[in-house]
Amino acid sequence: MSDFFGKIKSGAGKVTFEADKANRLNRAKGDLEKIKSQIQAQYSKLGEMYYRQRATMGVSGPAYDEICQAIVGLEQQAASKNAEIQRINAEVYAPEGASPATQPLSAPAQYPPAPAPTYTPPAAPAPAEATTKFCPNCGKEMAVAVKFCPDCGTKV
Repeated sequence: MSDFFGKIKSGAGKVTFEADKANRLNRAKGDLEKIKSQIQAQYSKLGEMYYRQRATMGVSGPAYDEICQAIVGLEQQAASKNAEIQRINAEVYAPEGASPATQPLSAPAQYPPAPAPTYTPPAAPAPAEATTKFCPNCGKEMAVAVKFCPDCGTKV
């Protein structure tokens, strides 16, 4: 009879673990989407500034550098969230008594903050030949040599 209750307890522990894992995964995915939205807003702001200043004066200055630094910081946050999502997806349930090395954390791990992003504006204008291309499916910018989009997996 105690074996029966032990199995029920173990099953309840696994359900609790999976629910916590799903909750943390959804929260991390939501955070990632917010960060991506902020990146797109910065790109939009940068494009609007470029468009307005292109006709009237040169396209350089601290306003562009500030936006580029914000984009670099947000991209680092997005990479961190992607890593967190991968860690959460890799977690597996370990019943009580399992070795600590294989047992998942019961609370989200705390990681040190990423170093402050720095942006160094390019010294010279970009070369005439294209070094990047865009995914026809999702619009993600990537190197010319890339054969598959790193964001959506579409062959380019």
